[in-house]
Amino acid sequence: MDMKKLSFLITFIVLLHPLCAGGADSTSAPGSSGVEIMESDGMKFLKGAGYIFSAPVRWHGNDWLTFGGAGVGTAAVSGLDIDGRLFMRKHQTAGNNTLATAAEQYGNGFNMIALSAGGYIAGLAFDDRWIRETSFLAGSAILIAGSISTVTKVLVGRARPYTGRGHLSFKPFSLPLVDVASFPSGHTIVAFAFSGVLAERIKNTWASIGLYGLAAACGVSRMYTDEHWVSDVVFGAFISVSVSHSLVRWFESGEDSSSRSGLRIVPGAQTLTLVWTF
Repeated sequence: MDMKKLSFLITFIVLLHPLCAGGADSTSAPGSSGVEIMESDGMKFLKGAGYIFSAPVRWHGNDWLTFGGAGVGTAAVSGLDIDGRLFMRKHQTAGNNTLATAAEQYGNGFNMIALSAGGYIAGLAFDDRWIRETSFLAGSAILIAGSISTVTKVLVGRARPYTGRGHLSFKPFSLPLVDVASFPSGHTIVAFAFSGVLAERIKNTWASIGLYGLAAACGVSRMYTDEHWVSDVVFGAFISVSVSHSLVRWFESGEDSSSRSGLRIVPGAQTLTLVWTF
């Protein structure tokens, strides 16, 4: 990524900073060096990943209903896959091509990780805890949701629309994941993970509308370019919003998950131990 684009991405998150709810008290704890902060954040990422990946063992009735509803909803939306693709193909124009190319960048994993890293560095450099933590959470949500996306793609093996195989063509465990990596939409997952974190951290209705609008535009662009079906995008959005919201709430509650069942990562002097609590 060139410096001009990186500067723009860093500016994007810095401009959002005044909207945050906790901006008045955003300096880092005194006495903490940059290295110590990064080491602490590295451990928080591992703990957060463990918390998200082990979430199903903590689910209760309503949680399973929500998950089941998402599955049923995705299956229902798949009925729009064919019509959705036809609609996009009928509206192919030079202007729409330009818009789709621009919107797609918001879900580009490299761009958004670079933005998160740039914001994190800016937060460290200017001793702004809100920017650092928000950037950390955005990058974490992208990586965690992205890993879920990759595993799901392998397990499902759904053919992309441009292959012409239809929306019910599946070849699980097929590698490489090129033509059979349709479900879910990775770009949509990245876009909604980033927007979901910022929306949760900023807590401003208009900012949320704008952020989710950008993410939705990215999802539409992936359907427009014939890379994904409608249901790929819908399920990707659900996964990302769930991950980003859960991660932010876990973080803002003081990472208090030690008393709950699930996967925990316990650091030692020179080791990391995985502990599963029932």
